[in-house]
Amino acid sequence: MRFIIDKNRSAEFNMAADLCLLKCCAGDVTVRLYSWKRPTVSIGCMQSPDTELDLAALAAAGAGWIRRVTGGRAVLHDGDITYSVTFPKSLREMGGGIRETYNIIAKCLIAGLNMASVNCEAHDSDGGLAGIGRQAKLPCFLAPNRDEIMVAGRKLVGSAQKRTADGVLQHGSIPINANYRNLPMYLRIDESEREKQAGLLKSKSCCIDELTSGGTTFESLAERLMNGFASVLPFKGEVIPWSREEESQIRLGFLGL
Repeated sequence: MRFIIDKNRSAEFNMAADLCLLKCCAGDVTVRLYSWKRPTVSIGCMQSPDTELDLAALAAAGAGWIRRVTGGRAVLHDGDITYSVTFPKSLREMGGGIRETYNIIAKCLIAGLNMASVNCEAHDSDGGLAGIGRQAKLPCFLAPNRDEIMVAGRKLVGSAQKRTADGVLQHGSIPINANYRNLPMYLRIDESEREKQAGLLKSKSCCIDELTSGGTTFESLAERLMNGFASVLPFKGEVIPWSREEESQIRLGFLGL
């Protein structure tokens, strides 16, 4: 199992790197933990920026947007730690289907979060949200799903998964601070809906700083999450940074630079 730590990468690099790992995964599990160079809204592969996002508001705030290779709803990455896990589809230890893989990765994340003094568990997040979950512009952290990582009924981790003929990618966001709740400012919705979603994000989701004594850093949480994966999965883990050749492959093959 390979760990890659990527701090303050561009949105384009982050998504290109996950896609590269998905397309090039061999016999191992790769866990990448990364952050974003500037505030960025990621949208699902089936969403349109023209209909989902207020592009003028994003530009005015100096924020950006990017489309994920996975599905799901909009997420604001601003003071979060994002994880991605890629592995060959034939690796049975990582599950034989969507639900089983979610369960395995959830156990890894929960183990790491528990080490960071965050007492969380995985269960359905549809309580009180099922009725509004069908709204197309509902943010990821308000979209009800099964096996979500939650704390006292509030969603802590938003995740999405893609399976190809050969590989699997699951990635997701864990907010360290509450900046992710600024997302409604960047959605193409009216003011009343913006206020409603802001209130729901506060009552139905949470961040690490609200669950601990504060002071959690990207580095400290990344270390705990790596330990969580290592404690659950039957693989030896090692931090292996990108090689120069890999970075060139990402930039040339997936970014077109």
